[in-house]
Amino acid sequence: MSESVLYDVAVVGGGPAGLTAAIFAAKQGAQTILIDSKIDLGQKILLSGGGRCNILPTEVDPTTYVTDSSVHTLRNILRSWPLDEVRAFLESDVKLKLKTDPVSGKLHVTGGGKAARHSLLELAEHAGVKIKRRFQVVRLGGSDPFFLTCPEKRTIRATRVILACGGLSYPQTGSDGLALEILRSREHQIVPPYPALTPLIGARSTHRILSGITMTVTVTARSETEEASCRGGFLFTHRGYSGPAILNTSHVVARARQRREQAQVFVSWTDRTQDEWRTLLTEGKKTIRGALIHEMPDRVADQLLQEISLHEGRVATLEKERRDQLIRLLTNYPLPITRNDGFDSAEVTGGGLHLREIDQKTMQSKRLSNLYICGEMLDAFGPIGGTNFLWAFVTGRRAGEAAGKASVS
Repeated sequence: MSESVLYDVAVVGGGPAGLTAAIFAAKQGAQTILIDSKIDLGQKILLSGGGRCNILPTEVDPTTYVTDSSVHTLRNILRSWPLDEVRAFLESDVKLKLKTDPVSGKLHVTGGGKAARHSLLELAEHAGVKIKRRFQVVRLGGSDPFFLTCPEKRTIRATRVILACGGLSYPQTGSDGLALEILRSREHQIVPPYPALTPLIGARSTHRILSGITMTVTVTARSETEEASCRGGFLFTHRGYSGPAILNTSHVVARARQRREQAQVFVSWTDRTQDEWRTLLTEGKKTIRGALIHEMPDRVADQLLQEISLHEGRVATLEKERRDQLIRLLTNYPLPITRNDGFDSAEVTGGGLHLREIDQKTMQSKRLSNLYICGEMLDAFGPIGGTNFLWAFVTGRRAGEAAGKASVS
């Protein structure tokens, strides 16, 4: 059964990229429908920042994004809508109240994810977007027009289609990767997806007693082909390790597993250099434990000392070999991990549609006219802190404007 209406633009996916695309398509005068598999769409917006919705970064650095595609293309796309203009859109058009967290420096939405989703949906409906819930697209047929078909064989027709279906992260929100398979079946190049911004699973049961402890550390993840380093928050969990420093480097572990390579993760527990630690562990009358707990939580200090069987003593009497061994643990600790967590815990999906497959100015597929792709489906993701919302807004706007203009020209 097919709807009688032939829409100018059909947007598939009701996340931040899809909502933005639908808004800008409708603003061009295009008859626009937004389709989502859930009745409660935009669920990833609700999950962001633990519900607080860290919606934008405070600055843009394209070099912090990860892609197997052209870094030049990624940079051009990001810079096409300056950060201050995106913020102005969110504050003026979407009518969100944004505030900077004085501790983390992150930009949050007053009212959290609920407020952000409500306001984006309200703007879309005000712009004239028809919203179709509980319609899971399992087939994209035709091309002039397109036929979007759900499992019950119901069909929506549209002259132009924007895919904003996300990747595979948080599958409970509706991200099942089917849209990437649809693109693959239409001979688009897909960089193999992998979970990104995930916790790491630990191998050492003795670390479980540290669960709940947070620190600021430097994490370096290294595989046979790449390396990533991040200074930031670190959290011991009952299963392993989390926090921004872990999440922002976890993709190295995920990609190494995908390539069947070995990966290692190292931690520098403080901001002290090896030379600074050597001085601290040589001079004065303090105890070894006293020197450590001045710089880190005492339970972590005790765990490190226990691991090398270094019991109470004074720094002045510490043998050089033992001092060097302790310094290595303090500045280059090999974190005992088994793997990264999976898509259920991944904040974003790495990989996706290779950027060479789209026109960077319109987000239109180079292989299939009138098909546009935006958001997490594309081969690019940034660190935690609003960078992926920014990517969704920028690519969603480009796709929506281009599809909308083409429909009414």
